[in-house]
Amino acid sequence: MARSLTREWIEAHKDYPHEDWCLIWPFAREPRVGRGMMEDGWAHRVMCEAVNGPAPPDKPQCCHSCGNGDQGCVTPRHLSWGTNSENQLQRYAQGRGNPNANGPKSMFTPEQIEEIRSKYGEFTQTKLAEMYGCSLGTIQYYLKYREQRGHAGDTIDHWSPEEDDILRRYISEGKNFSQIAKLIGRSLGSVSSHAYRNGLKSGQPVQRITDREEFSFPE
Repeated sequence: MARSLTREWIEAHKDYPHEDWCLIWPFAREPRVGRGMMEDGWAHRVMCEAVNGPAPPDKPQCCHSCGNGDQGCVTPRHLSWGTNSENQLQRYAQGRGNPNANGPKSMFTPEQIEEIRSKYGEFTQTKLAEMYGCSLGTIQYYLKYREQRGHAGDTIDHWSPEEDDILRRYISEGKNFSQIAKLIGRSLGSVSSHAYRNGLKSGQPVQRITDREEFSFPE
C-alpha cells in the first residue's frame, strides 16, 4: 500500500460532513482490533491529527464518540483527543471495555508495577491485562504513559544521558533487551519501554511475539 495513496485519502475525506454516519477505512485493518492501519500509525489517529492538530501532551489518546473504532471508523467528527481515563470511560458508556478501567491502576503496588513492566516482551499487552485482571488501557498506562504524564511522582527513575548513550551502543552491537538490562542494572521492562519510546529496537529480541501486538500504536 503506497503511503501517498492513504495520505491522499485522508486529505480527501477530512472534511467529511456526515456526523451520523461512520466513514470506514477502506485500506488495510489490523485483524484483531479492526482499526485502520497506515505505515506510520493508526488511520484514526492520522485523521484526528489532520482535523484537530497534534495530540496535546495531556490528551494523547484518540477517542471515538461513536464507539466504532474497532469497525474501522475514521469519521472526522467522531474523533477527538482525550486522556486515558476519558477514553476508557467513553468506551464503557458505549458498552465496551472494562467498567473498572479507570480504577485498577491505582490498586497496583510499586512492586506489581515493576513486575508488569519486566514481563512486557515475554507476554503481550493483552495477556498481561488478562493476568492482572485489568484493561488494556491500564497496562498501556504503566508501560508508556505513566512517566510521560508525571503521575509517578518521586518514584520516576529518569534515564541519564550516559545511560542513553550506553543503551544505544549496546543496541548497535546487537545485544537484546534482556542482555542490556543485566549489563546496566535495570529491569527488562524499563529497558524495552525506554528504548521503544526513543524509537530504538533490539537487535536480537528476547522472544518473538507471534501474535500481532494490537497496541503497537497508542490509542
